[in-house]
Amino acid sequence: MNIKKTANLLLNFAIKRLAEIFGILISLTGVMLFLALITYSPNDPNFIFSQNAKIENMMGFQGSFISDLFFQSVGLIAYLIPFTFIITGINIFRSKDFFLFIENNFFTILYLIFGALFFGYYYSDTYSLYINGNSGFVGEYLNKSFFRSIVSINDKIFYYILILIITILFLISINFNPKSFSKLIKQIFTFFNKKENKNYTDKSEIINEYIPQDEIKNLIQEDLPFIKSENKSEEKIKFKLPELELLKIPTKKEKEIFEKNETHDP
Repeated sequence: MNIKKTANLLLNFAIKRLAEIFGILISLTGVMLFLALITYSPNDPNFIFSQNAKIENMMGFQGSFISDLFFQSVGLIAYLIPFTFIITGINIFRSKDFFLFIENNFFTILYLIFGALFFGYYYSDTYSLYINGNSGFVGEYLNKSFFRSIVSINDKIFYYILILIITILFLISINFNPKSFSKLIKQIFTFFNKKENKNYTDKSEIINEYIPQDEIKNLIQEDLPFIKSENKSEEKIKFKLPELELLKIPTKKEKEIFEKNETHDP
């Protein structure tokens, strides 16, 4: 029994440590992907143009190829992928759940599809990207399918519907929890309010702040002489309890003696 318990403990310990390492690696991957995307340059070597040129991407040769792959496939919506990876890694590190990566990737694929459709229909003009435009070849393909006819029914309504769908799917992909988010905001507000509004409940803090310590002794009033005498007299007074013999019931002889003494008294 002890061997089984120790084996289970070692196994659980190893799984938790592996989950933590896996979460850290995913978060680091998200950070590196974010750096690769924000430093993307069309002049860098990529899958289409592989000429020898100076690489401007911060992540080097690999970063230029990976960023070009994401931008040419799904377009500008690829900027959300690093945030999903970073927060997913943090959640795996905290919950020790490997399956979060699979679940979050499923919702990532969904918001990439709707994002490519959104940019392909409403913002098809190319600014920083080229060849496949702001939506990538996925967005171009979706805009040639029946999705374009559905969106064209009412452009204004579907504009906000697509933004709402993308936002919801992105929040699901990062395991967004409204309760924990509201708690975090409250903690941030309370932290800053404590610094700005300091409550002076302690009298010593007020005295030390506004009055020098040398002058505090002069402000203390001495006790008056009659107060001191009263205190001394009260200390000297002592109360003595009556003896227990007084509570005894007198006998017949004691009663007769007491009556005789009363008659003889003038």
